[in-house]
Order: sequence, then C-alpha cells, then structure tokens
Amino acid sequence: MRTTSFIKVILPFFTLLLISCESDPIEPLNQPTVNETTLDNLTYTSIDIQGSITPNGIFINSRGICWDTNPNPSIINNKSSETDNLFTSSISNLIANTTYYYKTYATSSLGTIYGEEMNFNTLSLNNTNWNLDTVYPPSGSIPNGLTIYSRVNFYDDGSTKFDELDLPGQSPGVFITIGSWSLDGNDFTYIWEGNDINNSTYVYIGTISGMEMSGTYTHSSEPSGTWSAIFQ
Repeated sequence: MRTTSFIKVILPFFTLLLISCESDPIEPLNQPTVNETTLDNLTYTSIDIQGSITPNGIFINSRGICWDTNPNPSIINNKSSETDNLFTSSISNLIANTTYYYKTYATSSLGTIYGEEMNFNTLSLNNTNWNLDTVYPPSGSIPNGLTIYSRVNFYDDGSTKFDELDLPGQSPGVFITIGSWSLDGNDFTYIWEGNDINNSTYVYIGTISGMEMSGTYTHSSEPSGTWSAIFQ
C-alpha cells in the first residue's frame, strides 16, 4: 500500500522532469565567423582579395575565396585555398572588363559557411592610353632592327589614335594616325591604318595580362615582328 502511494507521488515528478528536459533547447556549437574582405591590386586580369576567418574554437579544414561570373558563387565554382585564417588570395586568369561575384568561405566539420556576396569589375580598355613598343626585326632596309616607341589611345567606340614618339627629327604630335581595336576575352586586335592602306597597314595580335599587352604584328609590306604595351 505504501509502495503504491510512493509511486503515485513520485511518478508525476519524474514525468515533469522528463518534459522539462525534452523542452530545454540544445545549445548549438559555435560556428566560425567569416569577416569582411578588402580588394587590392585590381588589373585587367587579376586581383588580390584580403580576407579573414575567426574560428571560434572550431578547426578550419579549408578557407579562401570562391568566385564566378554568375551570382551566388560557391566552392564548386572557382576557389582559392589558403593555409592561414588571415590571408590574401591572389586571383589571376580573369577576363578583362568582366563582373565577378565572390564570397569568403570556411569549411569545418560543421560544413561550409560563406560570407556576404560581393562583386568587382576587372578593368576595361575603353578610353585608356598605352605606351606601345614595336620591334622591327633585322631586314634589308633595317639591318640592325629597330624599336619604335609610341603612345596609343583606345577609345570606347573602337577607334584609336597612334602618336609616334621618337621618329628622327620629330616630336610627339607630328606623326599621328588612326585605327581600330577589339578585345575578345583577353585576345586583343589592333589595326594601325596608314595613309596608304596597301603599304602602311599594321595588324597587331596579342593578349592582355595584368597591366600589360604583348604579341606579334604583321605589316602589309614589311617583315613581321613583335610588340609590347604598358598601361599609362
């Protein structure tokens, strides 16, 4: 009889305790914190992105920057892999004049977390000035070869202005000619049009990388050669 009474008294207590334990929220584990980023050294085809991760006691397996030309990039797209929680990702092989979306990421045993999505634009060739060096190889008319230094303006309508800087006995602004340019990805074409299109046309073909361009040229009546250009 006493046993039955004891059970009747203690059973509600255990029931209440069980309900209380089931209703208590389970505190989640700390998540790493992904901090803001800083951009630096933006060029036509590269950029440095500085980021940081606060582990909050969690071991970080991998961290870095992920990016893509479409919004909402993830680590299944392009990504850098850094060793330190305070890092700079040097991203290259980008396409000129293109919008890129990026996030900082951190992967741990809890999964992958991402920072806020941001974006940047690689530089555009529109309305820029370049110092262009055209290298003539040795030939019958130029036995020792020759390098011609010039400045070229590339306008946003696809036109150009060429100003030769060092013709003997001349100064900048004396020999000026027009032309056209185009950029397909990072593949660059510049057509230098002289007064006599049959004898004075140069076609420059090359690629843009960082803040420089280089490639080869052909001439309508002279041997082919090489060229390089630096952004001014």
